[in-house]
Amino acid sequence: MQDIRCKKCGSNSHVKSGCIRGSQRYKCKECGCNFKIGDNRGKISPEAKALGILMYGSGKASYGMIARLFKVTRSAVLYWIRSIGSKLPEPQINTEMEEVSIDEMWHFINKKKKNLGLAGGGSQ
Repeated sequence: MQDIRCKKCGSNSHVKSGCIRGSQRYKCKECGCNFKIGDNRGKISPEAKALGILMYGSGKASYGMIARLFKVTRSAVLYWIRSIGSKLPEPQINTEMEEVSIDEMWHFINKKKKNLGLAGGGSQ
């Protein structure tokens, strides 16, 4: 017989606790953790996670596309991105900037201002 140990505390004191997805489920008497033998979920390698994060960061893929590609949930992809993002340093902003050039944007803004309002040229 296989030595069944709790995945959380390592104790071998357990009882059967029903079935889940066709596999026997156990409950640890020590910590109360529910577990099953042989977690069949796929594990994503760090390299695959890095590729997914690069795809998202470059603007080439959405959460949904990355999730379908790696056969994980969208929330898992969101977790990967947030966990990596929290480890990155804050972006540095150049505080010595004195002037900003808005190349020909004034023409677009002024044109828009003339067309606002009612077609009759006044308000009632």
